[in-house]
Amino acid sequence: MFDDENDAKTIFSIGSFVFVLLVLIGIIASGFTIIDTGERGVVLRLGEYKYVMTEGINFKLPVVDKVVKMSVRDTTYNCKLEVSSKDMQTIEIENTLIYTLNPEKLGNIYRSYGTKYVDTVIKPTMAEVTNSVVAAYPIETFVERRAEISQKISDEFVRKTQDSGIVVKSLLITNHDFSNEYNKAIEAKKVAEQGALKAKYDLEKTRLDAEAQTLKQKSLNQMVLQEKFIDKWDGKLPMYMGNAGQMPFILK
Repeated sequence: MFDDENDAKTIFSIGSFVFVLLVLIGIIASGFTIIDTGERGVVLRLGEYKYVMTEGINFKLPVVDKVVKMSVRDTTYNCKLEVSSKDMQTIEIENTLIYTLNPEKLGNIYRSYGTKYVDTVIKPTMAEVTNSVVAAYPIETFVERRAEISQKISDEFVRKTQDSGIVVKSLLITNHDFSNEYNKAIEAKKVAEQGALKAKYDLEKTRLDAEAQTLKQKSLNQMVLQEKFIDKWDGKLPMYMGNAGQMPFILK
């Protein structure tokens, strides 16, 4: 009986030791974190920002520190917006933004926006800038000046976000579409223009045909008179010649 109690205590002691050892190993292991290439780790100590970890294996205080990983790779953001032109026509525009986060400003970014910088900065700024720029152009000039409009949107977006830590690599209008009403109006205008051109062509053709017919008629009349003259001519030249001595008809 005595030996059994000792054995039980020994087993319990060993079990407790193993458990404590495993807990310690877990705590120590939790003190290390790996930051992948193209990422940074924002370290929060009891919820307060402390510093930014770089790529590789990093140590943090177990339990106390929390690491929020944030990408510093180039990221693509696409958005579709309905905006109004200067003449109050609706245009659906698709913008494509390629951006990255400045690693040196990640602390400020997290303190200001957390991980919601797309919803907090990028999305509303994109909508504001696009609406503002497009509103300065009539819809009829949009297509031929799209590159200019795209550049202005990019420049204004960069200006408004320059202190946010967001680095713009590229911002372009990648697609656009007009409203169904405007497309129908454009189609009707093209049909009307084509109709006007056809009418102008038909009118000009009628005029030219009439002129040609008049010339033809004059030529035919001249030929008919000459033919009648020849039929009745006896081969003798007239004794009297009018028109300053010229024949009334000239045979060619």
